[in-house]
Amino acid sequence: MSLLYREAREQMCEIARDMWERRLTNAAGGNFAVRVEEDRILVTPSMMSERKHCRLKPEDMLLIDYEENILEGGGKLSRETDMHILLLSRFQNIGATIHAHPFHCMPFVAFAQPIPNVTEATMGRGCVECIPWTKAYTRELAENVYKYFDDRRELAERKPLGMILPKHGVVVSGPDLFGAYSMLERIEADAFCNLSKAFVVPPED
Repeated sequence: MSLLYREAREQMCEIARDMWERRLTNAAGGNFAVRVEEDRILVTPSMMSERKHCRLKPEDMLLIDYEENILEGGGKLSRETDMHILLLSRFQNIGATIHAHPFHCMPFVAFAQPIPNVTEATMGRGCVECIPWTKAYTRELAENVYKYFDDRRELAERKPLGMILPKHGVVVSGPDLFGAYSMLERIEADAFCNLSKAFVVPPED
C-alpha cells in the first residue's frame, strides 16, 4: 500500500507498542500526534488502546490538516485531536505530543497532585503540574492544555514538557516523537521514585 509519510507512520506504530508494553498507557485511552510538515499532522485513531491495545499498522494513522480534515486514512479521529492540533500548530519547536495514562503517574493524576522533579533526567523543568479539572473531550480542555504550555512558552520551545490532566492522564511534548516519548518515560520514572520514597528514605525522628 502506498502511503504518505510511511517512515513516520512506522515510528508511530513502534512508539504505540512501547507505550502499551511498558504500561505507559492503558485501555482507558491514549493518543498522540506528529507534525510531518506545516498544516499536516499524523494522528493515532480513536480507540487505539481500548480496541487495539496499541497494536497499530502504518495505515491506521490518520493524516489531517489543522482543520481536522482527514486527508488520508479511513479511521475515526480521537476526540482529543484538537488538543494536539493547538500545540502542534502554535509552537514552532513542538513536533509531537502524547496523551497517555502511565501506571505510576496515575495516582498523581487521580488526586490532582504535581509530580516533583527528583531525577537528573527531568532537571530544569520543575514539577509536572496540574491544570484545573476540566471535562474530558471538550474544547475547554484543549484550551487549558494549550494555556499550560503557553504560560511556559520559552521553556516549551526549548525542552520537552509534561503536565497533568486531573482525573484523566498526562500530556507531554517534544521536538519529535522520540523526544516526547522520552519525556513520558522520564516523568513516569519520577512518579515511581516519588511513590517509593517512603520505602527508601528513613523517616525523620
